[in-house]
Amino acid sequence: MIDRVLLTLLATGLTALTLNAQDHPKRTLEVQINGTAKDTVYLANYYGNKLYYADTAVADAKGTAVFKSPKGYAAGVYAVVVPGPKYFEVILNETVVQLATDKADLLGKLQVKKSKENELFIGYIRFLNDKKLEGDALRAQLDVNKDPIARSSVKAKMEDLDKAVKQYQRDLITNNPGTLAASLVRMGMTVDLPEPRKADGSLDSAASYYQYRAHFWDNVDLKDDRIVRIPVFANKFDEYFSKLVPQVPDTINRLADELIARIGNAEEVFKYVVHNITYKYENSDIMGMDAVFVHMALTYYCPRDGKPGRVTWMEQDKLDKLCERARKMSPLVLGRKAPNIILTDSTEQKWISMYDIPAEYVVIIFWDPHCGHCKKELPDIHKVYLEKLKPMGIEVYAVAKAVDASLLKDWKKFIRENDLKWVDVALTQTVYEEAKKDARKYIPRYTTLESLNYADTYDVYSTPKVFLVDGERKFVGKSLSAEQIEDLVTKLRERKAKK
Repeated sequence: MIDRVLLTLLATGLTALTLNAQDHPKRTLEVQINGTAKDTVYLANYYGNKLYYADTAVADAKGTAVFKSPKGYAAGVYAVVVPGPKYFEVILNETVVQLATDKADLLGKLQVKKSKENELFIGYIRFLNDKKLEGDALRAQLDVNKDPIARSSVKAKMEDLDKAVKQYQRDLITNNPGTLAASLVRMGMTVDLPEPRKADGSLDSAASYYQYRAHFWDNVDLKDDRIVRIPVFANKFDEYFSKLVPQVPDTINRLADELIARIGNAEEVFKYVVHNITYKYENSDIMGMDAVFVHMALTYYCPRDGKPGRVTWMEQDKLDKLCERARKMSPLVLGRKAPNIILTDSTEQKWISMYDIPAEYVVIIFWDPHCGHCKKELPDIHKVYLEKLKPMGIEVYAVAKAVDASLLKDWKKFIRENDLKWVDVALTQTVYEEAKKDARKYIPRYTTLESLNYADTYDVYSTPKVFLVDGERKFVGKSLSAEQIEDLVTKLRERKAKK
């Protein structure tokens, strides 16, 4: 099925989302398609594994459409789209490409008039389709045949079929160096590796996994910018980071750095890899993955050690905002030591330090007395706190915003009405106003600048916001429900007991 983004572009005639904004080598694609006389024909290019609008042409009376943009076309895999919509894929990597087909059977009737790349590409697709039919027939025989000798014969034929496919691939790559078709075929091949064995001769699955991961990119030329417009590369990228790389921030960061180091000066590949890793983990629902976003931002996007970042494709104002956000998030990633908070209780006389709470685990909750969601959530959390968390030795340090008379009044009222039994502190009206005049009245005798600026220190841009810290006051959880806190602490204690 053709990509929804492309369908939207074709339906509305939009041309804004095009990845041919910069000039590329001048190329001409001429396609004669029976049954499309006077029809509008579209050209779409792959970026990753998605299709985007590239160009439009109107077929003449013979159904010939000519694509010849003054900006040129980047080398890659493209789709020619006819009304239906139906499409077939071609490789653009030569000055002139000439093809012919029929609207009723685009791939089946496709003929290459001029293009070595497409002779290879289309020939390969047809070869694979033929071998797939043979393979399906053999598998069907295997499913219905119970005789061991007959099954052995069928399996031998399947092995011969697999060998034939691999030999075809090797021959195409060897005989056509430098072609995009050969690069595409090579990327799709599995790297042949020996099977690691244990001393007893059994398969070493752990060693097999690490070996496969270490050689995953061997068949990919990461220094070739053309691969970003071949969907095979994007599919491998998705497989690597979604299925092969353990979803542990430190491991992701290390393997991402190793992959990026192999890219060298290939700007388009660098852009694709860096952007997609950053975006994937910036928007992850998995707790702690913000550490990957922070690492990517501070390593590749933002100025460092007096040198500019390596990212050149973002507008400066957006880049500045990204870097500012990453720097705010950096001290708050899991494993970092939480900044201490020292604020007053509701009497505004007693200063309470989060670090001084005698509990192995502390839940830090930031909330606002005028936040409807907070007022709904906190009583529920408090109920779980009394029933489960407190008996487990988990304390709650609730930080409220009480910087004016209304907030201060409602904060104290909420504590009374809900009979809150945990540690309640706030940046109160008196402290807030006096500190604005002269912070030295409170610092360092009672508190710290980080405490008075807790919203910036803890990046509290919305409430409620929840963190969990351990006995060393290091972050071990964030954005958790009360039930999740109970479960996480139980698992952390079990893990600690095993060490």
